[in-house]
Amino acid sequence: MQDLKQSGLDIKYDPETKTMLLEGTKITPSIRKLKDISDVIYDKKWLGNANREKELYYMFRDISKKEHRKTIEKNNLRYDITVIPSNTLGHEYIKTAGHNHPIVPDTNITYTELYEVIKGEGLYLLQKTKKNKLIDAYFIKAKAGDKIIIPPGYAHITINTTEETLIMANWVARNFTSEYDSIKTLKGGAYYITTEKTIKNENYNNKSNTIKFKTPDKRELLRLGKKEPIYNMIKNPLTLKFLTEPQNHHRLFDYVQEKPSTKTQIPNNSQDQKSVPSSSSPKKQTTSAQVHQASLQ
Repeated sequence: MQDLKQSGLDIKYDPETKTMLLEGTKITPSIRKLKDISDVIYDKKWLGNANREKELYYMFRDISKKEHRKTIEKNNLRYDITVIPSNTLGHEYIKTAGHNHPIVPDTNITYTELYEVIKGEGLYLLQKTKKNKLIDAYFIKAKAGDKIIIPPGYAHITINTTEETLIMANWVARNFTSEYDSIKTLKGGAYYITTEKTIKNENYNNKSNTIKFKTPDKRELLRLGKKEPIYNMIKNPLTLKFLTEPQNHHRLFDYVQEKPSTKTQIPNNSQDQKSVPSSSSPKKQTTSAQVHQASLQ
């Protein structure tokens, strides 16, 4: 059993049974299988021979301490933990299906989300589109304790490029359903992260030959102390209002979107971008640092 007390909860995860013990009570996850995200996989040749019932990642939705249950529901919030074991999907690193958020009723702004890495390391792709036109996209590489705010108007995908299991938590408004169809229609996010290089998804109208990287969001922005988990924000629910009422928190999102970023050149040759071979046996994984320092030059 892995103790996840750094989450702020009395919780343990069993990697063998894929279950959790929350305050001594066993909880089981919703399971995302290969068949659920087959539309967004890059390596189609590998996919043709793969077991569609293969389990990819595990979602423990709407969990909390008993003492906070009423507060969470009253404030229209939900806290989840997702476990993404190390794996590859052919030549692509394991990833979530990716989704957009719907528009808040009576506004022109979408709901937002807050993530935190509890264990391992995650690579987060945030992208803003209009139909198939890519307006903006950037990556955030986050390690244990790092926080990521998803601004209004951005879809997002989480990728595990390491040999460790990624365990992450999120706060989100509980009264909406995530929207998956737009990313499915475009066969995935704007970029595929493979074990060899990052590849532009040609289903997007994307004229940029650089990728932006941003740093995780500062804990001070969320009124958190050093190493304090995002779960503790429920002690003062007003600090989470930006999730349920994003239309009233433009300054926060302006700050998040205007942070300085570094840019990395990506291959400009379409033949080179399609040169990743397909195979049913994945290669030994490299670290995300290697992926983004070596293969994106």
